Amino acid sequence: MKILIIRSEDGEVKEQRIIEGTLDKSLKDTVIKALELWNPQKSDLVVVKHKHEVNVNLPITKEQYELYSQFNLKRFGDRAVFELPIYIISFENEWVEDQIRDSKVFVVAPYVDEATSSKVLELAKNITSEEAEEEIEEE
Repeated sequence: MKILIIRSEDGEVKEQRIIEGTLDKSLKDTVIKALELWNPQKSDLVVVKHKHEVNVNLPITKEQYELYSQFNLKRFGDRAVFELPIYIISFENEWVEDQIRDSKVFVVAPYVDEATSSKVLELAKNITSEEAEEEIEEE
């Protein structure tokens, strides 16, 4: 299986790789890498699993069906939806009131296709962006 690994810092993607392997091993290896970068005096080390809903227009090819069906594929009218497991490894963060503000993270997810990868890339940037901090302040 192909795995997408993204390192995002302060709203910018610093590293993006696609590797071959299992999701579990790739995730654990990335947690170890984050552990080496983590400063326990400065922040928490947090690993969170998130299911990211991906919408695709129908019809889809047989290959797309086989790929997407691994991730709880469902049909809704003229669209299909699947849930992509995404792991967020935050190794530099701070608490703002009752919210955590991530400034440096790794994002690990199965690589599905370029369109899905670009959505995961945007998610990684948004998690660590200043806009995410401003949204916390507005609430």
